[in-house]
Amino acid sequence: MTQTPASDLPTATPNPDAHDNVAATSKRLPWRRWLSGLTTPARRRVVATGAGVTLVIVVAFMILLSRDLTTPSDAESPPTNSELFAAAFARLRKPDETAAILDGLKIDDDMLARLTTLEQLDVINVNTESISPSTIKKLAAMPKLGQLHLRGVTIDDAMLRELENSESIWLLNIPTTDVSPAAIESLDTMKLLRSLRIGIAGGDNRHGRAIATLQRLRTVHMIGIAVSDEGLQPLAHMPQLESLYLDDTAVTDAGWDWLFRESPHLHVHIDQKHHDRDPQKH
Repeated sequence: MTQTPASDLPTATPNPDAHDNVAATSKRLPWRRWLSGLTTPARRRVVATGAGVTLVIVVAFMILLSRDLTTPSDAESPPTNSELFAAAFARLRKPDETAAILDGLKIDDDMLARLTTLEQLDVINVNTESISPSTIKKLAAMPKLGQLHLRGVTIDDAMLRELENSESIWLLNIPTTDVSPAAIESLDTMKLLRSLRIGIAGGDNRHGRAIATLQRLRTVHMIGIAVSDEGLQPLAHMPQLESLYLDDTAVTDAGWDWLFRESPHLHVHIDQKHHDRDPQKH
């Protein structure tokens, strides 16, 4: 029997596609193997669900991107009142800064005491949470302080008397006080005082007469001092008075008639408005 040479025997031709299919099947991810085992309708439902989830994620991501990324974080919270005062104080230490107008801050007694060390200041305008007579005494000693506005705290007799020795204050604005007529009269020692704005809840003619003793005043603004026709008379006779502002008075029409006859030169405001008969109305 003749044997066919080995070289003439048919050989199996390798199938590269078959090899790749085997490799792909072996490397297929578990979720793909699971998906391929599903029926066609089931696969469609899974694909639709996945597409919906993907859409939700994309929309959420776009919303996040559209937000203002400059919104300060907790680490960038607004400065505190103390920090704002520190910044203001650093600015006011410059020699050319002469006005401490800090009515947007809450100033305590320690802060106000620090302001008294700035001897170049000629204006202090603050909302005070607390103030002591010793700090007011320091204010009175400031060499250039001309205008003093103290709001937000009730000034009492002890505090007011500490201003007696001021040699520079010409305008005093103390809209909330609980002071006696005698304490008001003590302000006569303030030789440069020309303008007084004072509020006294429950004040009466006694307080009006005390203010009238401050003969050098040119402007008087009384708040909550219920002077009557009788209490108006000593105010109208103040020799230097040019402007009289009265809020919450008990003056009658007859009293106003008397005032405009007696002192036609006065510029008069009643409850923050010009009186109808004020000849100095502007």
